[in-house]
Amino acid sequence: MAGSFGDLVLATVAQHYAVRCRRLLLLLAVLLVSACNAEVLTTVTVEEDGSGQVEVALVMEPELAAQLPDLQSAGIALADARASGWVVEPRELTDDGSTRIRATKEFANPDQFSEVINEVSGSDGLFRDFELERVSSFAQVSYRLTGQLAPAGFTSFGDADLDALLGEPLDSFVQRIGADPAATTVRLALTLPGEVPPDGSNGTRLDQASDSTTRFWRVTLASTQPVSVRSESTTREIAALVALGVAVLTGVVALLLALAVVLRLVQSRQKPTPTPTNRPSARAPRKVETESPPGEFDGATESMVATNPTVVALDGMGVLYGSGADIDEFLVPFCFEKGSTLTADEIAGRARQLSLGRIEPSAFWHLVGVDGNPDDLDDEYLAKHALKPGVVKFLRSLRDRGVRVACITNDSALWARKLRQRHSLDTLIDPWVVSGSVGVRKPDRPIFEVLRRLTGEAPANILIVDDQLHILDAARALGYRTAWFAPDGEATDARGHAILRSFDVPEQKPRPESASAPQPSSP
Repeated sequence: MAGSFGDLVLATVAQHYAVRCRRLLLLLAVLLVSACNAEVLTTVTVEEDGSGQVEVALVMEPELAAQLPDLQSAGIALADARASGWVVEPRELTDDGSTRIRATKEFANPDQFSEVINEVSGSDGLFRDFELERVSSFAQVSYRLTGQLAPAGFTSFGDADLDALLGEPLDSFVQRIGADPAATTVRLALTLPGEVPPDGSNGTRLDQASDSTTRFWRVTLASTQPVSVRSESTTREIAALVALGVAVLTGVVALLLALAVVLRLVQSRQKPTPTPTNRPSARAPRKVETESPPGEFDGATESMVATNPTVVALDGMGVLYGSGADIDEFLVPFCFEKGSTLTADEIAGRARQLSLGRIEPSAFWHLVGVDGNPDDLDDEYLAKHALKPGVVKFLRSLRDRGVRVACITNDSALWARKLRQRHSLDTLIDPWVVSGSVGVRKPDRPIFEVLRRLTGEAPANILIVDDQLHILDAARALGYRTAWFAPDGEATDARGHAILRSFDVPEQKPRPESASAPQPSSP
């Protein structure tokens, strides 16, 4: 056959924006003949910000695929289909020999979702009264999707343009090819972010990951009764919860301080004033600067110790390991190499979910279309991440000088653990603050609050070292000292942050008695 079903779909959707995808679904359904089983699967995926994607896919048995007509000579410009925003992929063979055709379109907000889903079958077609809501309240965001699946056979999708394209009325075309609407299954898969309450869905649940909220609905084109679609979910806003906890804790501390002042006043009135004695005056506390002094840490360890931080908190990718662009330089190419057909942006989006702890690496490999043993895939990918030159010597030098080293990084909890075990960093770095474990990424405030609490130090005593300036800006705004890890960085680009160019540790030299590190003994 000279043409393909992909050509058929593209030719159909190129006619007019308002009916492009409606005709796509119609032709997917019309060509399902009685002798063959086929399934139309529409997948809706909603992200936390209310954006997402609608995908329409048709899976056909080999006998049906062989009967697809040749519309190559229809004379319609196939490239025009992309103008509507739908991406129609060529036909592909599945493992069982079936043929699959897919079309996808993104939506930016709940209002656009209604427009996109209406393009699939028309507002009075198969997908009827579909609406997506996203409501923010304190400490949580609620999502709700409602609508109806209202199949009415093939003819409910027809119009004059389609009749002209087919060369005959749709009714006679359906009868001629012997199409049976009962042989066509229509499924809707819906994934919302967050958690679904027990009564929050009337669909069938299928957990693809521990926190998945995917629901399925199923009808045939011969069904006469509409099927109600409803699913709800909620996500917690960790930043708001942490802020509330901090506010409550601050209030309790303030109350205790006020009570202490009152008790002192009461005691001072009850006791006679003591006679002054000649006591040495108390030493004034050492003033700690809240900003890192501008400049460069050329003698990395020595200069850092001289600034008197008690904790140095290093980033993972880009500081401890390899490149800060690990997703673009390592993960995306690795997924492509292993057979993923997703775009780089789609892989990066799923990697972000991984770094937030919403999916595990095993689910990530599945979602990006990479087959294989998850543990083996983890090990092969993580082998690409090497330590920066001089890191181990640098960490030991700080430890020997009494400076505690932490790591604060955006990464999968499992991958971060495997990497530090691979490079034997457990005894040199503690604590490890990993976004996949705490559910929030840098530069959001809660992850820095976790670091502060685990170290027990004030931000003014913690030096944050990162290769991303926007993260350092956020840390400095919270009172932390900051250093930009940039081997080739210029002071004019550093935005006032100190610059760490390498982990080179100079040879130990005698230091004055006033220095914080002990002076080497004389020979």
